[in-house]
Amino acid sequence: MPGRRAVALAALALAACNEASGSDDELEIQTSLTIDPLAFLGDVRCSNEPGAIRSYVATFTDESATGGPFTLASSPPIPCSSRVSFTYVVEGHEYTARIDGYEQYAEELTPIGDETSGSRHMLLDGAPVAPRWTWACPGPEAAEDADKLVAKTGVNVVVQGCAPLAGPADPPSAAIVLDPASALGALRCEADDGAIASFDVVPQDSALAPVLGIACPTEEPVVYDLGADPGRAYFFRLEAKDAAGELLFGSSCFAAASAGVTVTATCDPLSATGALELDLDALLADEDLACGTGASTYTATVPLIDTEQPETEALHVGPVPCGERALLPALFPGPYEASIEVRDAAGTVALAATCTGEVRPGATTRAACVPR
Repeated sequence: MPGRRAVALAALALAACNEASGSDDELEIQTSLTIDPLAFLGDVRCSNEPGAIRSYVATFTDESATGGPFTLASSPPIPCSSRVSFTYVVEGHEYTARIDGYEQYAEELTPIGDETSGSRHMLLDGAPVAPRWTWACPGPEAAEDADKLVAKTGVNVVVQGCAPLAGPADPPSAAIVLDPASALGALRCEADDGAIASFDVVPQDSALAPVLGIACPTEEPVVYDLGADPGRAYFFRLEAKDAAGELLFGSSCFAAASAGVTVTATCDPLSATGALELDLDALLADEDLACGTGASTYTATVPLIDTEQPETEALHVGPVPCGERALLPALFPGPYEASIEVRDAAGTVALAATCTGEVRPGATTRAACVPR
């Protein structure tokens, strides 16, 4: 999200090098909210000593946003001796802040995604790391009106009244990293005299947003932050297109997410062809036919399209034992129609059907079957 990245970059640019390097007067040139470590550290030492805090990450939430509270992009990791300011705030809106404190130095931590992702969750040497301290601003015991944090036009409002939160910190997020370039194989990008200009990543899970128009070659992978407990596997459709937006190749990607872990999705090589799967179970059930004496085997005839062998106009499949699926691989993209005959144990046709499906590059399409 561009807005989240802009906030993170603004926060990074306005982070003071140390307490002596900036003053309120220097920051009052625009509407902003500022976190001063003195507002939350309390008895926690900011030093190089063992067990001391060395960095923190600040996250603001706009409590007055239209449609309900809206969480802004988090700051990058900030040295515990430095302030950090947020300028993407709205005059008159009320805000709350969350501070996550770490024993690690700021330069040792990387937000999930990258330095400009705006993620609140950190990686240490590529692995998720949880904060040791967490503060809320204003604190839970703040007065109803006196301690409200409100942005004011042309004023740098320095946050006050922070308090440590009781209980364990939020567990680190799980994340999936997907690099479209991992599926290229021998294919090349248009910039390298190849055919591929861009990629689309489409998650099977509708709760995850598709990422479209990723330039080839890719500058950075796609990162999905799944929260603390993803609890299952994730599948993605990867499509490669030319400069005109025409689909050339396709692939499938898979990742087994694990709580608190960042995993890399595995992608099949991009392919210009697809497959058609024939599965008669639903058709037989609708026709009150059971595998056995009444339905023993089936055959399929599939007219081909765009075949490179003109003498081969159709594929003939079978006999396939009843209850087994037939997979027709390496088909050119397009609509297919298979003629099916189901035979009983004596070899007599017990059911004739038509199965249709649209084949896509790098995908397996299950045909829909109806009696004829």
